[in-house]
Amino acid sequence: MKKAVISCSVFYKELLDLIGDEQEVRIEFLPQGLHDIPDCSQMKGKIQAKIDQIEAEEDYDYIILAYGFCSGGVEDLQAEKANLVVPMVHDCIPLLLGEQDIKGNSESSRTFYLSRGWIDCSGDTYKSYLAMTDQMEQWVDKFEQYQQEDEDTMVEWPDLAQYNTTRIYDQDMAEYISYQCLKSYQMITLIDNNNLAPIHYQYAQEMYSFIDQILEKNDGQGLGYKEVEGSLEFLKKLIYFDKLDETEREELFLITPPQEPLRLERHVI
Repeated sequence: MKKAVISCSVFYKELLDLIGDEQEVRIEFLPQGLHDIPDCSQMKGKIQAKIDQIEAEEDYDYIILAYGFCSGGVEDLQAEKANLVVPMVHDCIPLLLGEQDIKGNSESSRTFYLSRGWIDCSGDTYKSYLAMTDQMEQWVDKFEQYQQEDEDTMVEWPDLAQYNTTRIYDQDMAEYISYQCLKSYQMITLIDNNNLAPIHYQYAQEMYSFIDQILEKNDGQGLGYKEVEGSLEFLKKLIYFDKLDETEREELFLITPPQEPLRLERHVI
């Protein structure tokens, strides 16, 4: 059985560790943040283009999408020859935590989650603040050194263009903009899947201190911080779903046959 995986880059380290040098599984990573546009058109377009590319190059029995439902970002995707497989979770956090439940982290919507992939490959408000105040260069240098020291590292975020600003703001304005983005959060949680380097703890702590101070200044109350142990079990089941019994496959994954659009309606709660 030939399988290809199309994955958000937030899972890059977890999936590389799971798949290793196995030749039977092809893996392709796409940038994090494709679902940032509300209608998810960019996300759908990029994933569909990758599906089409993979099928044009080789025949696969299954194309596995390492994504959650992502606000409908996988809706209507379609393969011509392969079956599409997507986990029945709303977003990526349950996959990082190993929570095999479609509700996943929906009860902790006021938590800002971080992981190795989220720090390495995503944008966040603190990075935007650093860009707005012309302080990003120090972290760019740190991440470049970190990337040189670990050949498996994928660093995508230190690109000022992704923050859609070339303007430098004064401290007060940058803090105000950041507060408006962060005011609903109550907790920062760092997910540890035994793949964090010292730079991840350092970044998470610095980001926490920044947000805590901003919220304390504006609301009189900061936020909490904790580190939790993640699990690769759910991701492992996704990649090797064919080894599960039929009941577990149906509970955890939505499998769409070739030439049929992927539909989420009956699964979204």
